Amino acid sequence: MLIWTMAINLSALSYQQKVRWTEFIYFFILTVAYPFIMGIQMFDQISHTFSYIFINLINIPIILFFSRSYLQKILLEGKWILSIILLPVWVLAYELYSRICYILIIHYAVFIPQSYRDKLKLGRPEVFDHWLQTLWYTFWIFVSAIAFSGIVKLFKKESELMELRYDKVKLELENLRAQVQPHFFFNTLNNLYNLSIQGSPKAPEMIASLSNIMRYVIYEGQERVTLTKEIEFMENYFELERIRHTAPNLIDFQIQGDPEGITIEPLLFLPLIENCFKHALQQDILEHPVKIVFVIDAEELIFQTSNKIIKKTIAEHHSGIGLMNVKKRLHLLYGDRQQLNIIQEDDNYVVTVSIQL
Repeated sequence: MLIWTMAINLSALSYQQKVRWTEFIYFFILTVAYPFIMGIQMFDQISHTFSYIFINLINIPIILFFSRSYLQKILLEGKWILSIILLPVWVLAYELYSRICYILIIHYAVFIPQSYRDKLKLGRPEVFDHWLQTLWYTFWIFVSAIAFSGIVKLFKKESELMELRYDKVKLELENLRAQVQPHFFFNTLNNLYNLSIQGSPKAPEMIASLSNIMRYVIYEGQERVTLTKEIEFMENYFELERIRHTAPNLIDFQIQGDPEGITIEPLLFLPLIENCFKHALQQDILEHPVKIVFVIDAEELIFQTSNKIIKKTIAEHHSGIGLMNVKKRLHLLYGDRQQLNIIQEDDNYVVTVSIQL
């Protein structure tokens, strides 16, 4: 269970967060856990073990510099000749850095036991007459840093791949949304045209409602909008339909729950709403109102439309472009966290969309 939880948390982290956590784990193992285990075996005093850990901790800056500059930008990028040339330079730099730190500890680190500093003196860090005895540790640092940098590069490749996938999904969503808006405005303008040639006094009112909708689509309908604003858009759209039809109680729109704090893709449910009006109101089944319901709780959002249809429009209702548009957008946006169900009983057509928040 712990491993599964860690995997879930890791998948939720950004690229930079993954790198920082990997660095922390790597340096903890390299400079704390491994020296502690070795110190317990080598020293009979726990203070010497902690002193050994401290000596390893002060090597973090040079190892980090080596990893980020030499390994990640040169060796793992395939610059082999430059890597071969610079490897001895790094080994020498690491040796110099370590020995300077040892000298400073011997003379100035009064918080480290004198007996441990005396042992450091025996290594004679100020001279290079037997420096090969530390080369094995330098090699261990080199190998472990390569492994660490390789993991970082994998995270980078994963991040780049995720970004490409995100851009692809974003482009697909934009194309799908672009299909919705012209279709919607074409239908609305066509209705407005019919009212205008009839000299209907409702035409100015319809223009005002359309203006509010266009303002929402142009200025608010970006990647995500609040559910409150989307509901306000729907109510403006319903007002357009009420203007065109004179039947009372034409649209039964209900909201159950609190929409505050919830964001969704704009115009996500518009094709479903348009289908209701296309297959009910425009077929003169006005004695049966279109029913639209939002059910909202902390974990789930349910949107449902219900309308009567005449027999000859059933096949068209199932195969409409708008319904396919909604299916694709739901899949791209929510994956397995969404479900679209269609129920047809006699001449009653019910579409239900549920989204796990």
